[in-house]
Amino acid sequence: LAQAVDRNFSPSTGAATMSSFVAFLSGADQYGRWVPEQEITASAYLGGSTVDFSQALFKYPVITIRSTAFWGSVTVIVPPNVAVEQDGAAIMGGFGDTGGLWTNSNTLGTTAPASPAAVTIRIVGTALMGRVNVAVNHRAAPAQVLSTQEVERILREVPPPASTTVQDFMAQALQAQVQAQQAAQAQQAAVAQAFAAAAT
Repeated sequence: LAQAVDRNFSPSTGAATMSSFVAFLSGADQYGRWVPEQEITASAYLGGSTVDFSQALFKYPVITIRSTAFWGSVTVIVPPNVAVEQDGAAIMGGFGDTGGLWTNSNTLGTTAPASPAAVTIRIVGTALMGRVNVAVNHRAAPAQVLSTQEVERILREVPPPASTTVQDFMAQALQAQVQAQQAAQAQQAAVAQAFAAAAT
């Protein structure tokens, strides 16, 4: 059971920037506040890796994630104003919105934010009997690109908030369920009204 997470430390702040999350027969996850590098590796071999950008401090407007999922899963979580580009292949697995025996995904703007994207994340790689997927945390604060000085100031002066991603997705699922129930009730009411009108 092994996992590898590469952290590069900033001498000025003592804070870590992250560049690699590799899970082998285990999990290699990143939640909470962190500083992503411009190039990131996120892979899972008979394990799982979750890379959560909900509270990330972005220094770069474009980030590339190189991902491999072999009998495992890689999940990338992004704030609502982040555009995601996916360019990968799936063999008996899934990559982004595609999957099957063999598929090739080249999708631009997969998450297509309503407002102009502040950050673009490009995911490239392969899923072999595994899955690479993206989820949007609609309750996360909008992403913004910060200067190196501003990132270091935040890391020095602002206590890191606790990650709320799990709670956010539970709330999103509950909200979706309520909306589905309301839509079903509205449809039933419309059908009943139509029958009543036809009977008179």
